[in-house]
Amino acid sequence: MARPDRSNPQARGNYARPPQRQGAPMQQGMPSAGGVREDIRALNSSILLISQKMKFLARNEKILGRNLVVLNKKIKNLEDKLNLAPKEESSSSSVSSKDVEDLKQRITLLEAQLEDLRSRSASVENLKELKYVIDSINPLEFATLSQVRDLIDKRLKNKESP
Repeated sequence: MARPDRSNPQARGNYARPPQRQGAPMQQGMPSAGGVREDIRALNSSILLISQKMKFLARNEKILGRNLVVLNKKIKNLEDKLNLAPKEESSSSSVSSKDVEDLKQRITLLEAQLEDLRSRSASVENLKELKYVIDSINPLEFATLSQVRDLIDKRLKNKESP
């Protein structure tokens, strides 16, 4: 029986499951099935955390977007008031050009924060692709080459000894 080529990541076949031995000594450099299982769980929790963070970032992005809209409306109203009012009245009104400049600076800051959030976050599509890759590889189904050889040797010994 030909053994599958594990060096080619595109060669996919039915790999034997590693034997479930309790108390068996670990061979040097080979992860135990429990260790791989724990790694998979850790990856799964990391993906869930990233997904939650993305939802949080999306919510913050919406909030910042709403704030930008409100501040833009306020600036437009202030600019309209400044443009309509004569110059003598503008100095005595409650709206000053300093207030307009402060609002413009706040909008610029909010836009920078929004852009920063967008650049640091992964897309939902990227997370779905990562989950698909992990699910399709299914590392719990793999066995090492030496484990497969041991299983074959045991089966051959069992067939020879009846």
